[in-house]
Amino acid sequence: MEKTRVLKLWGIPSVFAVIVLVLLTDPGLSQTVKPTTHTIFMAAIEIKGGTSADKLAPPSVNPKDLSKGYDFKAPGQADKNDPKRWEVSSYMFSPGSVAVRQGDTVKLTAFVVNGDEHHVRVNDPDGREVIAETKWNRGREYQLSFVTKKLGIYHLTCSDHAPTMAATILVLPRK
Repeated sequence: MEKTRVLKLWGIPSVFAVIVLVLLTDPGLSQTVKPTTHTIFMAAIEIKGGTSADKLAPPSVNPKDLSKGYDFKAPGQADKNDPKRWEVSSYMFSPGSVAVRQGDTVKLTAFVVNGDEHHVRVNDPDGREVIAETKWNRGREYQLSFVTKKLGIYHLTCSDHAPTMAATILVLPRK
């Protein structure tokens, strides 16, 4: 009976706790790491999906009314040759999140795959603009760079397609 109780203590949460304890107490891992530069490649994309009204009725609420980042083409609009076909789509950045350390430089290289025009900016964890709003167009590559001075989440946002077209840069403390 007592052996069973001991085995239950060494379940997955306990193993995870031991691994974290080892990582935190390893002298090689506790050394201060100097700030570095992270080059992040990102794409501005549109995810699309479509079907036929024969298979699934179109949504009762127009997705465009839910978010600027959604699009909807009703039956008859999506495909002139198939009057029952309807489509939905959403704009987003991929990847949608990355993590860096405080004091690191983020060099973002973004390629716009979908959407003719995006108005993009970066705000720090306090909401202050780090990169002023600028226009990005389809088929072009853009680069921006900033230093992560504050802990927390920096927000890359397209004001044309928010809230779905957003990415987060999580800034962790430096050891």
